[in-house]
Amino acid sequence: MAFRIAVAGGKGGVGKTTVAVNLAVALAKRGWPILLVDADVDNPNDHINLGIDIRDMGDISLFAPRINEDVCAMCGLCAQNCPESALLARPGKPPVFFEDRCSGCRICELICPNGAIEKGSKTIGRLFSGERGPLKLIGAELRPGEARSPLVVKALMEHVGTLLSGERFGIVVVDCPPGLGNTTVRAMMGADIVLLITEPTPFGLSTLKLSARALEKLDLRGFVVVNRADVSERGLKALRAFLTEKGIDLLAEIPYDEEAVRASVRGAPIVEAAPGSKAGRALLKLADVVDTMARSAGL
Repeated sequence: MAFRIAVAGGKGGVGKTTVAVNLAVALAKRGWPILLVDADVDNPNDHINLGIDIRDMGDISLFAPRINEDVCAMCGLCAQNCPESALLARPGKPPVFFEDRCSGCRICELICPNGAIEKGSKTIGRLFSGERGPLKLIGAELRPGEARSPLVVKALMEHVGTLLSGERFGIVVVDCPPGLGNTTVRAMMGADIVLLITEPTPFGLSTLKLSARALEKLDLRGFVVVNRADVSERGLKALRAFLTEKGIDLLAEIPYDEEAVRASVRGAPIVEAAPGSKAGRALLKLADVVDTMARSAGL
């Protein structure tokens, strides 16, 4: 079994993707076969941070009803029982289908007494992949205009499960979506550890408290990484005090580093482009800690 790490953050912009990508690259350099999963389906950009090209692996599709008007009795049962109100009954006419509301639950197909609901499909996203030495990237992207991010993440994680059953990966790093919604929970489930990325600000502490509470409810083992740790001494002290109170381990404090910013702009991992920088050293130290955890797990 691969050691699975979920990298999450209470909000966007805290450095979640930077940590996930650099951790994956550093662990790959230690000889681990790595699967990096870009589950931020609304804005996937791990490939940009890795400086690699990606290729399409196919569409992610849902069931969508097709109404056979020759068979439809115009009874309205499908519309009455649709939980998303994606079907609108019309007296004496077949129902109208609103594709953007449909979640693909198939209740309409199951409840139709005449079999007038036939199987159709609609595309809600796509899968993509890329490689970088021993590191394999798998990700998904929501189709523009769609509002079904959780279902795209679900399809992505199911594909990850299929990959893990057929290929030998030592460590899986999941770059989760921002926030604590359905999409993030789907991406985190099954993780051996969750790295919560935060920053030393009042908002960072507030979202960290929410994240810690969510992990407790989900029975997931969490650790904290503070990014831009040196921008506020007062904020860092407040974070440390909260972690001590809750008994949560602080794995790394990554300082603000202009060399790291320049590496990111070039689309190059910091641990390669600037390993001797303050941020580079902190990220490599984090990789050392995670490497020890994975080996302690018997991998």
